[in-house]
Amino acid sequence: MAKIFDHLLNRNLAHVTRFNNRPQHFPESVAEHSFYVSYFTLLLTKLLEKQKVKIDGKKALQIAIIHDAEEGFSGDILNPFKHYNEKVYQAIKEVNREMVGETFIDLPTDLSSELVELWHEETNTKTLEAQVVKVADKLSLLSKCFEEIQAGNNYFEEIYKHQLSSLKKLDYPWWQKIRDEVLAGAEKQI
Repeated sequence: MAKIFDHLLNRNLAHVTRFNNRPQHFPESVAEHSFYVSYFTLLLTKLLEKQKVKIDGKKALQIAIIHDAEEGFSGDILNPFKHYNEKVYQAIKEVNREMVGETFIDLPTDLSSELVELWHEETNTKTLEAQVVKVADKLSLLSKCFEEIQAGNNYFEEIYKHQLSSLKKLDYPWWQKIRDEVLAGAEKQI
C-alpha cells in the first residue's frame, strides 16, 4: 500500500549539500538547486514559446523538479569522482537507474512509474523538454558559481568558466535560437 504521507515527510534533498568538497560562502542543498533548475526551465520554456518553438512546459517542469531525485539516496557525487573514468561514470549511472525507483516507492505504483519515467527521460536528453532541463541545470550551476565568486570565493571561478564554455558549445537547435539572449553579459561577470 502506498504511504503517500510518508513520502511527503521526506526532506532528504533539503539536507544534501552540493559541492561539499569546496569551501562555500553559501552552501546549497539539492532541493535549492532543484528550485533554480525548475525556475530556469520555466524561463527557457517561455523564451522558446516566444520563438514559436513547440514545447510541453508542464512536462519540462515536472522533469526539472525531479531531475536529481536520486541524490536523496546517493548524495551529490563529486565530479572528480563521478568522472574519474568512463567505467566509474557508467557504474554510477547504472546504480542511479536502479535506485531512482526507491525514491518514489511510497507513492502509488502508477504515479511512481510516471515519475521514474520522467527521470529516465531527463538522463537520456533525447526530448526537447529533457534538453531544456539539462541547459537549466547548467545555468543553475553558473548562477551558483557567480554567487560564490561575487562573495570572494575564487574556488568557483574555474567551474564558472567551464560551464559558460560548455553552454556556448551546446548545439541543440532550439538553444541556438535563444543562447545569445540568455548568455548576454556572462563573460563580463567575472
